Amino acid sequence: MKFLKENSYDIVKLYINQIGIAIFSMALYSAIEIALPSDFRWGTELEAIISALAILFYCSLIYVATWEFGAKDRIKIDGGRMTRKPYKGLLIGTLANVPNFILTGIALICMGIFFASGAEGFKAVFSILNLLFGLLESMYLGIIIAVFPLAEANADWIHFYRTIAYFAMPLIPIAVSHLGYALGERNFRIASIFSQKSAQNSKK
Repeated sequence: MKFLKENSYDIVKLYINQIGIAIFSMALYSAIEIALPSDFRWGTELEAIISALAILFYCSLIYVATWEFGAKDRIKIDGGRMTRKPYKGLLIGTLANVPNFILTGIALICMGIFFASGAEGFKAVFSILNLLFGLLESMYLGIIIAVFPLAEANADWIHFYRTIAYFAMPLIPIAVSHLGYALGERNFRIASIFSQKSAQNSKK
């Protein structure tokens, strides 16, 4: 609880980044839907490419933000005002994705109960939750649809598989959060690798 209170601003900042990229992704999907003719063959593939680019952009935002968190903490650590917390980035990233895990987790439980009992009420709850996390995690939509194309014969199971994918996808930004914070705390920039290589090549 103390960790959550001390880092609430950073956690909220990461979640706001997700909301922003989700809105951006939905705008791109909508633009594609409007611009392309209904009989366009490669619509799914194009949406998957947009999704991949949106995820990369999202991860870059997460990386920059958590790198700054780590760099600020390094100053405090060097000044003796803070002890080193190597898993802080991982925890911040995980807490920022808790809403995603809750929504998709409840949805999976509801669909599981529906499969087991046939109770339509649980399927209705799943449908509502599916709409919510589909919007909040829309940057993953194109790739998930491409991997799990909808088939009328087993549509319920396809939605179930897609929800599992939605549940797992936040592991990507969580991993990026850990990496960004760890490198920021060490004051190491990925760009420095390329600058060093450029300097070595120029000497040759």
